[in-house]
Amino acid sequence: MARLKNWTYSEKKVLIENYNKLTIKELEALFPKRSRESINNKIKRLKRSGIIVEGKDTETIQRAYNQRSR
Repeated sequence: MARLKNWTYSEKKVLIENYNKLTIKELEALFPKRSRESINNKIKRLKRSGIIVEGKDTETIQRAYNQRSR
């Protein structure tokens, strides 16, 4: 997979809007050209800068556990 450079404004907006309600697997589907590592790194940077402050909701956490056990 070719390495993409910077995240676009619209990509960041979608990530910020969906972070707390989607699992990493579901976020990967939203960003097919981004690797899991790239998505996780962007989330970490957005958290450090205070842009993402909320955590995952309970339902999302449960879905993530269910996806891991498949």
